[in-house]
Amino acid sequence: MNRVFVLGAYVDAVTQDEAVAGILRLARTRGRHMVVTPNVDHVIRMRRDAHLREIYRSAALVLADGMPLVWASRLTRTPLPERVAGADLIAPVLAGAERDGLSVFFLGPMRDTLDIALSRFAVQFPGLWIAGSHSPPFGFEADPLLDAQCTEALRAANPDIVIACLGAPKQELWIFRKRREVGFGIALCLGAALDFVAGFQKRCPPAIGRLGLEWAWRVGNEPRRLWRRYAQCLLLAPVLMWEQVRYARRHRAKG
Repeated sequence: MNRVFVLGAYVDAVTQDEAVAGILRLARTRGRHMVVTPNVDHVIRMRRDAHLREIYRSAALVLADGMPLVWASRLTRTPLPERVAGADLIAPVLAGAERDGLSVFFLGPMRDTLDIALSRFAVQFPGLWIAGSHSPPFGFEADPLLDAQCTEALRAANPDIVIACLGAPKQELWIFRKRREVGFGIALCLGAALDFVAGFQKRCPPAIGRLGLEWAWRVGNEPRRLWRRYAQCLLLAPVLMWEQVRYARRHRAKG
């Protein structure tokens, strides 16, 4: 797959259908692969965190969750064909897993959320092989006992596909750290995807998402939790775009 430099990250230039096909193919390899879905907030975090940059670069698939990444890529010779949002992956991936007999393990979020999501999947995908699920408490990764319980739950399930919804960057850091201790084919780091499925969070209307205003929708729905994060994104967006322009100019000059 062709990776494109976008706002400081290397992102795979694939459509959603191509991403789903790649995920199902990698799930069969048992290779402990990772899928990450960066947006502008993730890109800003990577600027400050070399370890997080390493995780994203090592991922089998890096998919553009945010429209600003798609827009910025249009300055390069190989623009991203479309946005591939993490929340939009879950249904086609589970449909493919059901069809192909692949096992799935669900990690996080809160137990109530997870139970509702699983009950809905049981109706939507009655033949889906659910290898297990685990909802660790907040801060589990800093508690050796709770961390070990989460690790053992995943190890015992030994799934082909992990749907990890612990929030970024916790989910990426934890899966990367544990990937040698447990067995799986591919882990998808999907943030709030299960919250959307369960109805605890509302998805942005597609028309607003296409305009690149999902951040405004989310801030409007969760102002206390998100205003600081997205204020930082707005402040740094011009810097990121200018860096992208300079990158595109340099590569054009090289022919």
